[in-house]
Amino acid sequence: MAQYTLKNEQVTAVIDEHASEIHSFKDNQTGIEYMWQGDPKYWAGRNPTLFPIVGSTWDKKLHIHGSEYAIGNHGFARHSDFICMEHDDSHLVMELTDNEETRKQYPFSFQMDIHYTLKDRELQIQYEISNTNDEDMPFSFGLHPAFNCPLDPKKKFEDYQIAFNAPETVSLINGQMADTKAIPLNRDDLKKTIIIASPKSTEVSLGDEEHSVTLHYEGYEWIAFWSPEAPFICLEPWHGHGDFGKVEVPFEQREGTVTLAPHTKWTSDYAIRVK
Repeated sequence: MAQYTLKNEQVTAVIDEHASEIHSFKDNQTGIEYMWQGDPKYWAGRNPTLFPIVGSTWDKKLHIHGSEYAIGNHGFARHSDFICMEHDDSHLVMELTDNEETRKQYPFSFQMDIHYTLKDRELQIQYEISNTNDEDMPFSFGLHPAFNCPLDPKKKFEDYQIAFNAPETVSLINGQMADTKAIPLNRDDLKKTIIIASPKSTEVSLGDEEHSVTLHYEGYEWIAFWSPEAPFICLEPWHGHGDFGKVEVPFEQREGTVTLAPHTKWTSDYAIRVK
């Protein structure tokens, strides 16, 4: 698959056509690679786009208009090939539209455009999802970027922390941390997945005083953190979530599901800033 590079004097980002995943986001001076490079020993993914579902339903099916559609965890965008529509050193547009294979899993036509813009040390990513049907289109949407941890190979996983720009209440295995602006990295908590509903923060950072990666997000209903006993951590803003138990309702009635009117467009964005 083809890859596309965005670059300036400070940083370089590389995006692949397959899944429109960011394969690299690197500091030009220090050589530090911020993005997880994918390793099947831990997790072959890198930073998939979660569409048309976040996680999965209890029975691995979407129930829509009285019919059932089998679909994999986090949907099909993560396995799809996107097409480059625009590209220069600072901007890239990747596009995915429905096809025969997607309609077997999700019976709607759609267009998804992902805009990448590199500005200074920040990669800004905007998503535009268009409903090209004559009926409402329900979907869930989320992000799953994975970042190397530690960023500096001379340091340890435990030297880093997750820090917020506003106090959050976080439920952990050993209890709840109320009104905290930072949580330590605990392997057991991260294997289970830490999930915060209705986050007050708009930014979360992973790192230490020397090097860090910061995610800027606004308007997301959940933010989650996951690491499967691995040298990376995923920072995940979500609209919607997987089923925590048996949920027997149509797809459009699931918590967090977005309903998009016919021939309208829905947008969401986030940004990755590195230090």
